[in-house]
Amino acid sequence: MTTKRSLLTLLFLLLGLSACAPAFAKKEKPLPTPTPLPLPTDTPTPGAYRGEKPYTFDAKWGSRGSGLDRMDSPEDVDVFPDGRVVIADTANHRVLVWDADGRPLAAYGSFGTSATWRNAPQFNRPSGVMAHPSKKIYVADTYNHRVVVLDEKGLVVSSWGTQGPEKGQFNQPRAFALDREGNIRVLDSANSRLQVFSSLGEFISTWGEFGQEPGKLNLPLGFALNFIGQTVVADTGNFRIQVFNDLGAPVTHQGWYGEGPYQFKEPTGLAMTRTGLVAVTDGLLDRVQFLNNRFEFFGQWAAKDDIPDKGYDPRFRGAAFDAQDRLYLIDNANHCLVRLKPVTALTPTALHPTPTPLTNDPFGGQGFPIR
Repeated sequence: MTTKRSLLTLLFLLLGLSACAPAFAKKEKPLPTPTPLPLPTDTPTPGAYRGEKPYTFDAKWGSRGSGLDRMDSPEDVDVFPDGRVVIADTANHRVLVWDADGRPLAAYGSFGTSATWRNAPQFNRPSGVMAHPSKKIYVADTYNHRVVVLDEKGLVVSSWGTQGPEKGQFNQPRAFALDREGNIRVLDSANSRLQVFSSLGEFISTWGEFGQEPGKLNLPLGFALNFIGQTVVADTGNFRIQVFNDLGAPVTHQGWYGEGPYQFKEPTGLAMTRTGLVAVTDGLLDRVQFLNNRFEFFGQWAAKDDIPDKGYDPRFRGAAFDAQDRLYLIDNANHCLVRLKPVTALTPTALHPTPTPLTNDPFGGQGFPIR
């Protein structure tokens, strides 16, 4: 009996050890969790290089309203050779003319679709203006998808364009430039292209298409021509500027998303001095970035560092230089016009062109290197 009890006890012990065996088994080390790579960030590094500050705040005029000294969601500005300032007063469906110091002179336009010769114009959210040396005003009548030309008295001289993707048609035209031949270049924004017309509105050529690759555009909102005929475009949806030669072939591009040098979040307005200094407004960063005439980062001006108004939060759009190299900026969010003045006299930057091999043509940069 005792022997049988001992055997049963031994059997139970063996069974218990077998059941507990996993507890005494050697535990495997868990695999280390992969550390994710740090994501790119647009937060600027403290103390990062900000370049020169070539401009400082000078004056600010306007507020929201419909009086001659007020505006509503303006989009663009240009300056006549005599210093008069022309403003696309977008949500008021009109064009304003002020003197160089913000005193109102005239307003042209009302809401509608009429653009009859020698009559007062009607607009639908005009977003671009050009002060022509002949004293005419070219208006990008954006949501009527056309160009309207006004004489000195604000009456319609001519108009052209309908909505569409064909040559001579527009989809939300936004900006103008006058080239060396006297032709009018129009930024056909929602068609992601530029079109060239004679001063009488006769179609000449077009170039550009939607895309992200170099040479393609994504809803551009501003552009300007430099003193050697290159077209510099604020390629808004691609967070960069692009440079094209006189025939529309891509030369170079600068920029990507972020807050540092060469970086943009909403590049919109673009203006250029006679010596080639490029000013690019950024609607989401409240600043203007400056590039030299080789499209290299030169410096910046930030509203938060220079404008004394507490809580001032602008959204800059169009920009234009006057004959004194003062820079006018349209603030769409605060319905006002801001003027900056040069910190020192701007002197021409000497050009040191890099010869472009013939094999690279037509991508040559008129002497500028390709980046």
